[in-house]
Amino acid sequence: MQPRHANFQVDPRLATLLGETYRSTEQALKELVDNAWDADAPNVWITLPDAMTLDPITVRDDGTGMTERELRQEYLRVARDRRASKGERTPGKRRLVKGRKGIGKFAGLIIAEVMTVETSARAETTCLTIPKQELLSSTGDLEKLPLPLTAAACDAAVHGTMITLSSLHQHLVFPNPERLKQLLMLDYGREADFTIIVNDQLLGVADISGEGYTKEGDLPDVGRVRLHFKITEEKLPSRSAGITVRVGGTIVGPPEHFGLEKQMISQKGFCAGYTGRLRPMV
Repeated sequence: MQPRHANFQVDPRLATLLGETYRSTEQALKELVDNAWDADAPNVWITLPDAMTLDPITVRDDGTGMTERELRQEYLRVARDRRASKGERTPGKRRLVKGRKGIGKFAGLIIAEVMTVETSARAETTCLTIPKQELLSSTGDLEKLPLPLTAAACDAAVHGTMITLSSLHQHLVFPNPERLKQLLMLDYGREADFTIIVNDQLLGVADISGEGYTKEGDLPDVGRVRLHFKITEEKLPSRSAGITVRVGGTIVGPPEHFGLEKQMISQKGFCAGYTGRLRPMV
């Protein structure tokens, strides 16, 4: 008998199924921020419209961006393991890669009917549109589904990516700015070279829920310092609790407890979480 071959057939609905794995709209938006982190972006701007409006959500970064070739061969490659091909760290800032093995691109489809990716790199701007309903209604394979794409020349100094989520699903829980900021703060609040702005407000310690404190004092061999921190009753991941020391904009060492964990036991019987920054005042 002559040997034959079989092939996988990828249903276009896979994209929406992958998007629905996110527990909340805030988690889905965080995935898009993770993509900006992986692109070595110094800054991310997130705009959330008022609830029940027709305005889109935008997530814009000033990272490396992508050319049309990179978008076609890398971004549109489902389940691509970036770590396997390019290593555990980003090429520019040497950040640990956070992307979820090539499925983060579908995060926006849990929120919106249309996701538009506009990205610029090396004097080229490429715009890709992913319409959710066309994915759902297609009878062919995912790799054969035509997606609207345009490319044009741009200034060589322009770089970065903007994700626009349009026709938001009104039946879903609308993304809450405060919950989103708290979620992002736990992962990115201590990063000196990664700034996140949500609705024109800079992400900071104030976005952690709890009671805030600011103290100033003098430390031997250091001088005048200011400590800003919050105490919360929420059970935060252990990597999120503690106080970091920042000198000249750079974090020095891992978060420390400075003996506070022995004193901060809540009435519910668990150690209260706290997060803060200690800055020498020069």
